[in-house]
Amino acid sequence: MNPHLLTLALTTPLEQLLELPNAVRIAACAREDLQHFSAEQLAQMLASMDAAITDTVTLAQIKYGGELIDRYEKRDLDWFIEVANQAEWPRLRSAPATDRDYLRLLALYKLGVVIEATADTPSGIIIRPAVDALMESLESLVVADLLPEPPSMEQLIEEAWKAGLTPEPVAADEVRKAQSQAVRRAADARHASNRAARQKALELFASNTYRTKEEAYRIIGAQVCKAPGTIKNWIAGIPKDSPPK
Repeated sequence: MNPHLLTLALTTPLEQLLELPNAVRIAACAREDLQHFSAEQLAQMLASMDAAITDTVTLAQIKYGGELIDRYEKRDLDWFIEVANQAEWPRLRSAPATDRDYLRLLALYKLGVVIEATADTPSGIIIRPAVDALMESLESLVVADLLPEPPSMEQLIEEAWKAGLTPEPVAADEVRKAQSQAVRRAADARHASNRAARQKALELFASNTYRTKEEAYRIIGAQVCKAPGTIKNWIAGIPKDSPPK
């Protein structure tokens, strides 16, 4: 896996991705989700993923015969799903990351493949290998979103309770309080996330120039991971030179 392709996906301006279906969404959302990793850590994670896939392919060749197994007869996404299904695989120790992070990283890497493959092609023309890579990129992002979040302490307690490990009355009160607090925290987090996204959308609208309103809705929506219709509702009626509130 060429780290240069990852760099392309991390640094290419979103405006240059508008003609690639779903590319703006993939780039904006994956970058946002991986922003707590440095560029160096992401490159190391990519190398770790590549090595894990290579090891999995080698083991399959030993088991079934080298002439029957070839890395490139399956997508990297398919190989990585096999890697992730192993009880333990050698994730990068210096950058604690989940399988969801690695899948988002793979989405960015495949987007880099698309960016390079379409760099010299006429506008609006996407060659077949680039289409395949773009579909793999989008699927990697979707699979990452579908993976379950690690269970919280409140969920673990609730599961134990359902399994028959009923706590003492005092402990039961504590569990109910913890569950209530968890619900409130989740609601507060959702509201805070929406407020932050709206503020960011207004700032982007006020500080950038777009060819059309529809383009603004698409670009800003991808940058804050919201639907274009939501962005339209947020900025409807706001003069272009008005400061965000």
